[in-house]
Amino acid sequence: MKYLATTYLLILLLLTVIPLNGEDSALNDNYLFSIRWDYIGHALVYLPLPVLISLVWRNALSLWIVLVVSLVIAAGFELLQGLVPYRAFNVNDMAGNGVGVVVGWLAVCLNGLKGK
Repeated sequence: MKYLATTYLLILLLLTVIPLNGEDSALNDNYLFSIRWDYIGHALVYLPLPVLISLVWRNALSLWIVLVVSLVIAAGFELLQGLVPYRAFNVNDMAGNGVGVVVGWLAVCLNGLKGK
């Protein structure tokens, strides 16, 4: 499980720093219920984060710490984009990351993946 979590975090980091699209990206012009697809994509990509963190550190972290650590990682990766010359920080992307983290955390809470 630790290898899966590490691989997942490395993929998130790569997706954060490599250039993925141009100014005329297809995701920037597509909407679902007035929400851009790339914001939904952010939520879906960060949804597994609290699940993996809770599985890796099953007895070491409380549910609230899992939430905080997941939100810090999601926010940190988005803030990192502000430091990369060819990427840009976007508060809406950060909100999408946060929504994904919270939904994943709620799944952890509801499914009893955590012993505490």
